[in-house]
Amino acid sequence: MLRKSTILMIGLSAALSACTTLSREECSSGDWRKIGVQDGSDGRPAERFNRHVKACGREGTAPDRELYLAGRQKGLATYCTSVRGYREGALGQKYYGVCPPQSEGQFQTGFKLGDSIYRLEAQISDMNDAFFAASQGLQNKSISDSERTRLSQEQTRLQAEEVRLNEELKRLRAQADALVAAAR
Repeated sequence: MLRKSTILMIGLSAALSACTTLSREECSSGDWRKIGVQDGSDGRPAERFNRHVKACGREGTAPDRELYLAGRQKGLATYCTSVRGYREGALGQKYYGVCPPQSEGQFQTGFKLGDSIYRLEAQISDMNDAFFAASQGLQNKSISDSERTRLSQEQTRLQAEEVRLNEELKRLRAQADALVAAAR
């Protein structure tokens, strides 16, 4: 049987390794342009370089800031598009304000559209949960007539609201389809 201290050490090691931004191999290979391209393509803030410095410092290697930043700029060119903004927003991702001024607007346009869709889908999901809860309540034979009436009215209200929200979702998805088609 493992002792508590052994379990604690295993957990601590796992937590520390999760904080490391790069593997030992990535630090020692030193392809800082490639690492920058990847971070830029992922929309990571420039401060991530400092985390790489810390991670690789433990391995005894020093990152090349110039190569990293050049690669990051190249990666940002693929990240800072309206389509990528849309995808990030639709996935509920956070935007860290990394796009340069010349592409910020197009990224934000896509991101806001995707975020609107993401939030609307969440709202519809919550509404479906509320409808299900009302349905479950109506199946209870021991509820009062007034509670039965209230739950039935709640279901009617939720159904009407769901129709309205699905129409809005349809409209937003059409905008997203147009945005993606325009980018081709």
